Order: sequence, then C-alpha cells, then structure tokens
Amino acid sequence: MQRVEFKNTSKSFSKASGESTHGHSNNTAQLTEVADLSQDSYEDLCDENFSEATGEEANVMDIDVGSKGTAERGMSTKQPGWAPGNLTRCLEGKKATDIRLAAIAVCAGGHGGLGKLLVRGSIPYRGITDIGLFAVGLGCPALRVLSLWNCPLVGDSGLAAIAKGCKLLEKLDLCKCPWIGDKGLESVAVNCPNLLTLNLESCPQVGNKSLKAIGQNCVRLQSLSINDCFLVSDEGVISILSNTKTLMKLKLQAVRLTDITLAAVGHYGKFLTDMWLENLLNVTEKGFLTMGNTMGLQKLKHLSVTACRGLTDVSIEVVGQSCLSLKQVYIRKCESLTDEGLRAFTYVAMSLENLQIEECKLISCCGLIDVLSNCSGKLKVLSLIKCEGIRESSLVTTSIPVSESLKSLNIRYCPGFGNGCLAMLGRAFPQLQQLDLSGLSGISDDGLLALLENSKTSLVKVNLSGCVQVTDWAIFGIANLCGENLQTLILDGCRKVTDRSLKIIADLCPALQDLDLAKCGITDNGIFSLLSARQQAIQILSLSGCMQITDKCLPIIEKMGETLLGLNLQHCSGLSRRALDSVGAHLWRCDLLVS
Repeated sequence: MQRVEFKNTSKSFSKASGESTHGHSNNTAQLTEVADLSQDSYEDLCDENFSEATGEEANVMDIDVGSKGTAERGMSTKQPGWAPGNLTRCLEGKKATDIRLAAIAVCAGGHGGLGKLLVRGSIPYRGITDIGLFAVGLGCPALRVLSLWNCPLVGDSGLAAIAKGCKLLEKLDLCKCPWIGDKGLESVAVNCPNLLTLNLESCPQVGNKSLKAIGQNCVRLQSLSINDCFLVSDEGVISILSNTKTLMKLKLQAVRLTDITLAAVGHYGKFLTDMWLENLLNVTEKGFLTMGNTMGLQKLKHLSVTACRGLTDVSIEVVGQSCLSLKQVYIRKCESLTDEGLRAFTYVAMSLENLQIEECKLISCCGLIDVLSNCSGKLKVLSLIKCEGIRESSLVTTSIPVSESLKSLNIRYCPGFGNGCLAMLGRAFPQLQQLDLSGLSGISDDGLLALLENSKTSLVKVNLSGCVQVTDWAIFGIANLCGENLQTLILDGCRKVTDRSLKIIADLCPALQDLDLAKCGITDNGIFSLLSARQQAIQILSLSGCMQITDKCLPIIEKMGETLLGLNLQHCSGLSRRALDSVGAHLWRCDLLVS
C-alpha cells in the first residue's frame, strides 16, 4: 500500500496562510500525489491499517495547505468546481481522523464529488480537528450536507473553512461540538446563503450573535432545531423567525426562551407545518395563549409539546382554535393538562387525525370518553402511554359514538387499564387494523375477545408484549378472526401462551411475517408445528428467553434460510454453543442474535 504523509510544516491552522512559497509548493505536491492515487489505493488509504499513521506520529498529520489558489490548483485534477456531489461518506469512532478526511477530499472528486459528509464521534486525542475540515473545504466545493456529532477537537476555524469552500451547503448538523461558537456559525451565514436546514444540539459556545447572522443571510431556511444551547435566548430565535419567510419546521428544546418567543412564533410562523416544543421551563400559559391568539399558525399540521408547564386547559383550547390544519398532536409530561382541557381541545380541533397523550397524570377515563365523542369520524390514530389516571374504577357507563375512521389504537403501560376499558373501545372502534396493548398486565382473554367480537375488519398488527394474563384462548380468537391478514404478532412476555397457540397460528395465519415469542411457554413441539406449515412466510422470529426449547428444534429453523431475515435466540439456556454455531453457518443471510 502506498503511504502518504502530510508534513507538519505549520503548527496551527491560523498560521497556514503565512508560510513561505517553498512550503506551499511542497504541500501542493503532497496533495497532488494523493490525488493521483487509483481507486484501489484510495480504498487502501481509508483502510483500518492506515490509522497507524495517527499513532506516535500524530504531529505529522497537520496539513499546510498554503494559499487557497495554490491548494486548489493541486486538487483541481480530481474535484472540479462543477462536481455534482453524488458521494456520501460516514466516519465513525477510530476512522474519524484528519488523514481520512484529507484522502476523501482529494480523491472523491473523480467519482462525482463529495456531497454528504457525516462524522459520528471521534477520539478526543487524535480525532478530527480543524485541519481535516480545512482539507474538505478546499477539496469538496460540492458539499451540501455536513453533520458533526461529538467532535471535541473541531472549532470555529474548521467550520469557517467549510463555509468558505463549500458555498453550496444546504444542511448543517452540529451535535456536542463544544468549541464551535458564534464565529464559525457566522461564517456559514455569510458564505452559505443556500442553507436550508440548521440543527444545533449541545453546542455551549453558540449564542444569539450567530443566530442573528443566520436570520439576516440565510433567508431560505426551512428547518431550525435548537437543543440545549444555553447561550441562546429569545433574541436569537426571534431574529431567525422574523427574517426567514419560508421556515416550515421548528424544534426548540431545553433553551432559555420565554413567552416572547412563542408570541413571535405565532406572528411570524405563517409557513410552519411541524413544531416541537420541549422542556421550555420559562414559558408560561401566557406564551401559549399569545401564540394561539395571533392566528398565524394556519398551516401547522404537526405539534409536539413535552414538559411545558405553560400548556394548560385554557391554552390548549386556544391553540386548537387557531391551528385549523392541525392533524397530529403529541402531548407528553404536561402536568397541568386535565380532562377538561382535552375535551375542549378535541372539540375545536376539527382536522385532528392522530392524538398521542403520554405521562399526563390528570387524564382519566372521562377524558378518554370525551375524545371518543368529539373525534368520532375523523380520528385515525389514538395513543395513550403511561397515563396513570386511566383506571377501570373510574369508568363511566355511557353511550359512545362508533368511530369507523380509527385504524390504530395504542394503549401502553397504563397500569389501571383493564378489560372493561378494552371492551368499551372495541365497541367504539370496529375498523381497527393495528392494536398495541404493551405492558397492560390488567387485561386478560375476556377483554381481548370482547374487543374482537365487535371488529368488522381483520387486524394486521397486534402487540401484546407484557400482557401476562393472556393465554392460548386469546390467541385462538385472534387467529380465527384475523388470521388471513395478520402480518405481525408480538407476544413477548406472555408466559401463558403455549404450543397450542403455535399450532393454530401455523394453520390460520399464512401471511404472518413478524412473530415474537420471547419468554413464552413454548417447547420444541410448538416450533415443529409452526415451521412445518405449508404456507409459511415468517421473516422475523424471536425466541429469546424461551427456556424450554432445545437443540432439537434448530434443524427445522435452519430450513427457513430462504425466507428468514432475523432470528433472536438470546437467553435460551437449552441451546448449546455448538448448535448455535451451526445455525449461524446455515443462516448466513439472516441477522442472528445469540447469547
């Protein structure tokens, strides 16, 4: 393999432009030498063995690129300015080094030009630095997407080099880059006017100054996400909102914002279609009221609010009245929201199709009944997750309108949810196709069979993981009523499900593709019955934690090699290591998980 070294003729990036002409020509020759490598040599250059060059000789990897004109002449044979940027490169962990970046920058031009660069973590003591980004800035003018995650050695100089050399940049994603601040982001704002997407997460040096520059220069911005950047406040976010007229997606999470920002969102967010608000501790009810009363969010279709104490019964009703196009709503950990607010919101939200409520302790069965009454005929997906207030004891006997529109019902980890609630929902939703009852230890066969009795269509996906009271009788009912169309059946933790269920599944469920039997009470006989069926289409099978299966069932599993794509045999104490190795050899096309 041809080994190319990048000599340390300049100790820092800031000194690169001040070196002598002799130093410039030397480095140009070195970069040109890399550019002349064949594709095979380039792949060797990016091989794991090449990382040895970053060991004890870490000082050798600093690149003196010289003046911009000289460096570009050295690279022009491989990356012309018109390169369309068809290539995508992703560097992770040990492979994320300056030398690899330089090799990619020089050699990618001959294959269409680098258009997307993703860096997923780098080693703190020898990972990617400003030098590597400087090489990309010079050699990859067609770069449109740059994503840097957990890069502790990259600073403003490297990002500025990208901005000056990659003026076509459309998406910038920075996560856990502690040394990137306002200067680097300002350079992006000035040099990359085509920026469409900006994601900032855990960047403690980024503040309002750079966001103002983004707002003034990147007027075509369509998506903005800011998460855990404590120097960012109302001033910076409002500057972007007031200057960009095409912003469609907005995510604000764990930022020091107040009611003023939400008022600006309501006023300027005329084109917003998706918005996420999470952990905004300084935003009060007044902020949500002002945002709704401005009537500016006419195009908003998706709204997610998490851990915002300002979302109350009053404010959520105003939001529902003002957002006339709202179809998907996700509310999580909003402790001030009660049944009354949920009733008022679902009454005025005329376009609502998907509602998810998670960890809202004050929501009870009364609120659930109000949702069913107000959204009859329009709601397609209903999800209730970890809502402790929904209890069997608070269930009120009342007539509930039938909703033919609801196709997906997800009730997960609600400890008070029982058979009575399930039977009520079965009467209200006869057209269900997807059912997820994960973690409902209070339901049994009676509740499931009551739900199935009212069904007018076949379920396609059923998830009963953690439903410890469910037995073979419920599985018989599901197979009899839904067998021809059933594609996914998750029974993880259903200890009372035995071999008899597998026999009926084999006979009545020919379309089943995904079957999870983890920790079920099945034996080898059940596996024989299941996999011996003539019409068998299972692609994903999980037998994790099935203590009663032995090596005897593995030969028939091996015969599924043509169709099986995923197999989980973890924590099966009855399987020997030798038998597991044999399965791995036969099912070489399958994703196999073993202990």
